[in-house]
Amino acid sequence: MDRDSIKKMQIKKLSAALKRAEKIPFLRERIRERRIGGVSDLGDVAKLPFTTKKDLINAFPFGALAVPLNRVLRIHTSSGSTNKPVTTFYTKRDLAIWSELMARGLACAGARRGDVFQNTTSQGFFTGGLGLIQGAERLGLTVVPLGSANPEKQLEVMGNFGVTVFHAIPSFALRMMEMFEASNGLRASLKIRIGILGAEPWTKETRRKIETSLGIGAFNNYGLAEVGGPGVAIECPQKSGLHVWEDHFLMEVVDPTTGEPLEEEEEGELVITPLDREAMPILRYRTGDLTKIIDGKCECGRTHRRIEWIRGRIDDMFKVRGVGVYPSTIEKIIASHKESNGNFLIVLSGVDDITVKMEVSSSAWSNKETVERIRNSVFEEIKDATLLRTIVEVCPPGALPRQEGKAKRLIDQRRL
Repeated sequence: MDRDSIKKMQIKKLSAALKRAEKIPFLRERIRERRIGGVSDLGDVAKLPFTTKKDLINAFPFGALAVPLNRVLRIHTSSGSTNKPVTTFYTKRDLAIWSELMARGLACAGARRGDVFQNTTSQGFFTGGLGLIQGAERLGLTVVPLGSANPEKQLEVMGNFGVTVFHAIPSFALRMMEMFEASNGLRASLKIRIGILGAEPWTKETRRKIETSLGIGAFNNYGLAEVGGPGVAIECPQKSGLHVWEDHFLMEVVDPTTGEPLEEEEEGELVITPLDREAMPILRYRTGDLTKIIDGKCECGRTHRRIEWIRGRIDDMFKVRGVGVYPSTIEKIIASHKESNGNFLIVLSGVDDITVKMEVSSSAWSNKETVERIRNSVFEEIKDATLLRTIVEVCPPGALPRQEGKAKRLIDQRRL
């Protein structure tokens, strides 16, 4: 679809989404306060009120529901970092669109009928569970719905059923790397060729390490429960940014402080308006994720615009001695070293001391000169990137704690 047709579709859908959003009490109040009568072009989106995570938490459990409960076929929640999670609802039509978006994303990454798909994540409340499965089924893949299990079991099942495509969080792919290194011939017994990875922060440097070690194509997948779950954006084989499915989502990038719209190629906070949702038609959701819109056409031929990899979340940034640092900055440096297995931990202690712990491969750990070279190199690279002097600890494989869910990369023990 050409860009003009996409824009016309977005204007029409935005007008309908605004009417549906008026059925949500807190949005209806804000729309009336602003005396918004309607939208006639995409620039009018800036007049609409924002929705924040706090709004949705305060609305728990049914305050953001725009249809009668008897029209809701499924309820999911976010993982939730507070006492109350974010609840997200789906009508029959919402589920059909979600399945279509997930099928589109899997196909975009190269999955085809005949592939065997395994989902390694929880298939309960987490939207990355059933959402991926229903998309894989919609595309016609053979689905192995194992769900969350330890890496040993996951790899055993992959081998038993000839799995070719899997979905996981990036830290799980790093666990697979460890097992490949510790076991002779394990990789040769598997048929995996594509990994769909997302739901936690990672970097292109970590992706390169995963692809090289596992011998697969790894694709960054983006979405969040608040706007419907995964299926918002994904990489194509060109891997030059994530295509946002603009026929279903209107995206903006705004200044995180002022909320004012930014131009393409300017980094800011990603804001998403789902254009088709019935059960939970929120407006201008502030994701808290930092990125930018990539200008220009993609060589794959898709006309949906792209966003750059998420650099981090606004609330992920930590300050040490007045310097703001994102964990992704540290991750890029660590993952760029071939001896690293990708696992690291940032520990803040004392008043403003920062220790970076990183694991290396068994062969690197056995060589004291290599360990010292890596320690010095990482120290200098972090200092160049952040202006901070850090304590760098090089550790053997398995020394840092592992989590079954999303990886924890920062521990703040400071006396603030």
